[in-house]
Amino acid sequence: MALSEKNCSWDDPLSATVESEMTLTKVLRLSLEVLISLFGVVGNILVVIVISHLGKKKRPGDYYLQNLAIADLGTLMMTSPLLIIRLEMPLNWPFGEIACLYLYPVAEIFYGSSVWCIAVIAIERYRKISPVEIYRRNRTPIKIAKRTAALVWVISFLTLCFPLYFVVDYQALSNRSQFCGPIRWTHFLETVYIICLILLTYVIPLAIISFTYIEISRVLRQSINMTRPLKQAHHLAKLQSDKRNYQVNLNSVRLRQNIRAKKILSPLVVIFAVTMLPLNVFRLTMVFWPGFSGQEYFAHLLHVAVVSTIINSAANPVFYSVVSRNFGKRMLNHLLCRNCSFA
Repeated sequence: MALSEKNCSWDDPLSATVESEMTLTKVLRLSLEVLISLFGVVGNILVVIVISHLGKKKRPGDYYLQNLAIADLGTLMMTSPLLIIRLEMPLNWPFGEIACLYLYPVAEIFYGSSVWCIAVIAIERYRKISPVEIYRRNRTPIKIAKRTAALVWVISFLTLCFPLYFVVDYQALSNRSQFCGPIRWTHFLETVYIICLILLTYVIPLAIISFTYIEISRVLRQSINMTRPLKQAHHLAKLQSDKRNYQVNLNSVRLRQNIRAKKILSPLVVIFAVTMLPLNVFRLTMVFWPGFSGQEYFAHLLHVAVVSTIINSAANPVFYSVVSRNFGKRMLNHLLCRNCSFA
């Protein structure tokens, strides 16, 4: 909570110390947010560059990763900074009326697109646990991947951004302050919107990601149980049966696909569930506790939610490079500019 001018006189050593500590805390907090954001911006830019250089080798999964990186860039460079500005300067909106009315609502599109790109990636990985022949016949064309990604962006705009255009307003106050935010709605409409946000950006995507992870784990166990006796029989037969050799190779391919899919989804589930939880708990608390915004620790908890969201967007490039060594090497090469041309 802000201290009043009466209690913050420079003649009071205790007040000066408290104000100094608050300023230091704010500087450290903002520095942490900026450093994590910069780390995420660099990482996501590298992801976009690496995937762009794949050319015709780009697969649907790569296209989804590229859109996720773009969405994360928007979250780090637009959504989170605007939220921090509103939090640090609630009555000093610095960008004017036009930006408030038209730019502020559209910032939410990056957050929604990021979440649903993760869900689509999980679905695409789940498709890859199908039998090899079926998967080859039903492989997702790049055109369908582009349409799916575009649909994610459109739906995110319609569900998260479009309603805000009816409630966000700009007000120039009498003390030369400027306020920007949702003010033209009732408590009921605000409650409905927040609940929809929680469902559409956390509960449903997390359910999809968790379901694909559980199914891939189940199929992986089945593949291991099926492949192990076949390999033993293959070793005993010493390559005498071509049909058995084919079955062993086929199941080995399926096993490698399932292991890779689980390897990718395991950190994805954990990162998404943990880092996006504080923001949604914060939103849920606002719905069921009207006086929550008046509590002394409200701003601190909101900063925790913001930092968690920033970490989610910044951690994805690290996750890609750890899961795929080749992808990590390509990112490192671009970071070190080994493949740069200055001609």
